[in-house]
Amino acid sequence: MDTVIKAGTGVIKRPKPLARALRRTQADYLVVPGGWRFADAVRRAQEELGFSNDTAHWAAIAAMDQTGLVLAELLDLKATPYPEARAVLLPYRWLEREDPLPRSWKATSDSISVWIASRLGAGTVVAVKDVPGVILDGRPVDAVKASEIKGRETAVDPLAPELAERYDVEIRVVPNDDPNNITAAVEGEDFVGTRILP
Repeated sequence: MDTVIKAGTGVIKRPKPLARALRRTQADYLVVPGGWRFADAVRRAQEELGFSNDTAHWAAIAAMDQTGLVLAELLDLKATPYPEARAVLLPYRWLEREDPLPRSWKATSDSISVWIASRLGAGTVVAVKDVPGVILDGRPVDAVKASEIKGRETAVDPLAPELAERYDVEIRVVPNDDPNNITAAVEGEDFVGTRILP
């Protein structure tokens, strides 16, 4: 697998830029969905009912499967629980079997995408988001070392940079607006956004 593409909430709301980028690229990719409104519902339910982080963790991953089914239709791709090229992964089954991450809201679909990339031998995660990149001191930066933002709330969850450093995976945060720019990020060319370097 060349790269893992994390498709955030912004892609669900506006799928055409990523859909066009995926039609253009020659790379082999696997799309990992975010949790979208389904994960937000888990957060609200946990606040209301007080159930454990263990339960919330697995319910949020199940939410990724729900989002994945919607995303696959929007992107005109196959939805599958297996890591197949040019498909949308439904990750619950694989993650339940491996159980690789802390059961905490610090480990979201960003961290899951980095872990999946490490398992597939993909050196990059392209995180397509509704932001221009990682913002430091009020401005988006072109590149930052993962060690500099570990544990911080940025464009990716607090655990993702730590995993990127551990597994030697580069995260490319790219805005969901220009298909050509997204394709450039997927194919390792110059792009507008942020490279989080392991």
